[in-house]
Amino acid sequence: MKRFVLFGLDGATYTVLDDLIREGVMPYLGRFLQESAKGVLESVTPPLTPPAWTTLVTGRTPGRHGITGFVQFRSADSDQLQIASSRDVHCETIWSLVNRYGLRAGCLNFVLHAPPPRFDGFVVPGWTPWRWLGRFTRPRGLMEELAADIDDFSVQQLAMDYEIERKAVAGAPLDDYESWINLHIQRDRQWFQVLRRQMQKDPTELLGIVFDGVDKLQHLLWPYVDPACADQASDERWRRVREVCLEYYRQIDRFLEETVELAGPEAHVMIASDHGFTGGEDILYINRWLEQQGYLTWKESVQSVGESAELEPDFYQLAAFDMTKTKAFALTASSNGIHIAVRGRRSADGIPPEEYESFRRELTEALLTRCLHPQTGQPLVTRVWRREEIFAGPYEGLAPDLTLTLRDHIFFSVRRGESILVKRPALTGTHHPDGVFALRGPGVRRGEDIGRLGLVDVAPTIFRCLGLEPVEEFEGVAAEAAFSAPSTARVAAEVNGSHAPASLVDAEPAAPGEEEGDDEELIQRLKALGYIE
Repeated sequence: MKRFVLFGLDGATYTVLDDLIREGVMPYLGRFLQESAKGVLESVTPPLTPPAWTTLVTGRTPGRHGITGFVQFRSADSDQLQIASSRDVHCETIWSLVNRYGLRAGCLNFVLHAPPPRFDGFVVPGWTPWRWLGRFTRPRGLMEELAADIDDFSVQQLAMDYEIERKAVAGAPLDDYESWINLHIQRDRQWFQVLRRQMQKDPTELLGIVFDGVDKLQHLLWPYVDPACADQASDERWRRVREVCLEYYRQIDRFLEETVELAGPEAHVMIASDHGFTGGEDILYINRWLEQQGYLTWKESVQSVGESAELEPDFYQLAAFDMTKTKAFALTASSNGIHIAVRGRRSADGIPPEEYESFRRELTEALLTRCLHPQTGQPLVTRVWRREEIFAGPYEGLAPDLTLTLRDHIFFSVRRGESILVKRPALTGTHHPDGVFALRGPGVRRGEDIGRLGLVDVAPTIFRCLGLEPVEEFEGVAAEAAFSAPSTARVAAEVNGSHAPASLVDAEPAAPGEEEGDDEELIQRLKALGYIE
């Protein structure tokens, strides 16, 4: 049978990988790229994990699949926020789409796969607290089979512990850095053992896995992996931490080599990342700027400096703001988004609907011309996106009204802050839109640079490799430049889109309090990683 393996590396960037290949840390990756068609994989805007991976596995843009971030409004008119889950993905993924052609699929450690999508194959979801992992694994009983077949199998290591991540992100001594990196080494080893077991005992035509330790290391330890920081090599502390980081990447290299061997010479293997990475030094307190410009008013109970320094907008409602006076506000750090308070939409007051467009133009102009670096006078905002530009579709109402691109990868904070712009204590890793793409297998050009492609092009490219006609739902196109010959006859779907599962997720109703407890743990993990504040 034809086989396709998607080897996902969350946050992988050529900036780091090319350097590690040159240093001999990832020799197999170097050979893989020489035998592949490779390019730059452009992320969604903003380059954020949930909408990016969801775009990759659906072939659809955020406004059409329904995911705008880790946290989003319950509906276009709701003032209630929620943690996104698979229930908020409003279209099929490649895992169920290949079922239309009589093929099976398996996916491991993908975000927003809990509750599990309904399809023929297997799933062990990512970003799931360990005590829920068995419940959300399919087929039922798979977790017990994994425990029986893998000698040192640990559900706790698969899911990790947000307390450890929170401690690390908050700033930890060297010994804890090393322990934290080793935990990710162990965790990814657990996921690889699951991958290997499934490839050997339950092979599927389509298989995908995500190793997300890449993202975690680069967020916290960017100065230790960025080649531009190599001038610190004389520092003993820097060398020790970097060496442990390199061991993580060496392990990924070994996993890639064994995955290709297990897949066999006739399989296609793709490396893809949801976004790239870079470093940032400054924090923009956007709600402080909105307050200074007269667009936002905090509630009187949080007016003092002592309280405001640690203020967080209430997670579930707009409780931090005086909505009778607020016209615009930001809610989540990772979204780079500003919401406009429109009368009748999340606010009894706010901007009259008929003035929405003129106010949005006014705010856009203010962001571009009056949001300035306090020392240099340079604009901090380089582009302002209207939501219909990047979230067009039936779910664009869930997205911020405006999304900002910031100069020099400035971090976007929704806390009140004591000033508009603050320098971080140290260089920190942050997302960049340019990710990695490499495809190897029969009929693929070897050593070919195919330029740039988008996340929506990945799903059609996977179908091209499997010899399947693309489904009409795909918004992208196959990366034809990666192939040495035009596409030949393709298998048509046995059923069409009208035969999609009645329910996209496979889950029983939660018992009272279960999902709330689950959400609370995820909220803490997102805070630990800096995705929400």
